[in-house]
Amino acid sequence: MVYGTLNQEAKKKELYDNITLYEKKIQELKIQIEEINEIIIRDCVFKNGKHEYVREIEFGPYGGSYWVCKKCGYER
Repeated sequence: MVYGTLNQEAKKKELYDNITLYEKKIQELKIQIEEINEIIIRDCVFKNGKHEYVREIEFGPYGGSYWVCKKCGYER
């Protein structure tokens, strides 16, 4: 670990505190996004009766396939 003057160490602590604060804020925002996605998924089923899945194929050496609702983008 590198040690500096009192002012430098205080500034480093402030920056580390900011990192912690922003990481917490990012997690809160991700949770809000997930909640909105859940609402979108439920609304799609409510409006359409069910999801309308289409098969998507990934290209490349390790490509695979998966099913996606063509209305809301929900992956199964």
